[in-house]
Order: sequence, then C-alpha cells, then structure tokens
Amino acid sequence: MKVIFNLAEKFAQPFISINAQRQNEDLLALSIAIDRLVNRMTIIGNDGNEQTVIPLYQVIRFYTRDKSVVCETDERVFRINERLYELRKQLSDFDFIAISNSEIVNQTAIASFSLSKTGQYHINLTTGAVAYPSRRYLKQIKEAILK
Repeated sequence: MKVIFNLAEKFAQPFISINAQRQNEDLLALSIAIDRLVNRMTIIGNDGNEQTVIPLYQVIRFYTRDKSVVCETDERVFRINERLYELRKQLSDFDFIAISNSEIVNQTAIASFSLSKTGQYHINLTTGAVAYPSRRYLKQIKEAILK
C-alpha cells in the first residue's frame, strides 16, 4: 500500500482519504481502525441537559468562563466537568498547548500570531477568535510551536 501526503494551505483541517478501484474487506478494516484511532480520544461536553461526546480533533480550545471550564468547537461551546489542570495532564501527549492559567489551545487551530501596539501578544485562531496568552507562558508556546 502506498502512502501519499497531499499538503496544501487550502485544507483547514486534516482528513484521510482511501483511494482504490473498489471497496474490499481489507480497506473496510483499515477505515474502521483509522476511525477508532482518531475518534477514541474524546471528551464529554454538556449543553444544557444534553451530553455530547466530542472528539479531541474537533476541539479548538478549552477555557474558563463563569467559574466553569468550557470546550469550544467550530460549531458550539460546551461546558465540561474536568478542571484545566486535569486537562493539561491528559492533553500533554496531543497537540494542545497551555497559553495561560485559564486557557488551553489546539495547536492545529492556531492561524497566526500578532502583536498589539501596546505589546500584548494575540493568537489568532482559525475560527476568527483571538486568544490572549500570558507572558509567563510565551517561552513554552515558542518551544511547542517551533519543535
């Protein structure tokens, strides 16, 4: 089997495509294995009385709001039961980075960095939102981004 990377700026999020002449049992097993690998990393989000399973690859950021921790995706914002310090430990192996004591951002959701006239750094996210990192975390952010 051949593995080809198709890298382009136009792809907002990574995706996997299987190309073949026809579907067979091996390809079906491969797609199930890939799906399990990608979607096994989940978190439970609350939206009112409804609980939703959220795959981590859909999460843009975690932050505190109104004394609770929320999880932001492209479509919705969910309240979650975990605390940020617990999330930092759980997400250390994934593409998430703490940018302050109150916010953790998915590195794949970072569009650009900018500097304000007052000298404050801004992290521009792919959703159009802006995150404000703490100066204390700048060294860790640079190390994580440049590795």
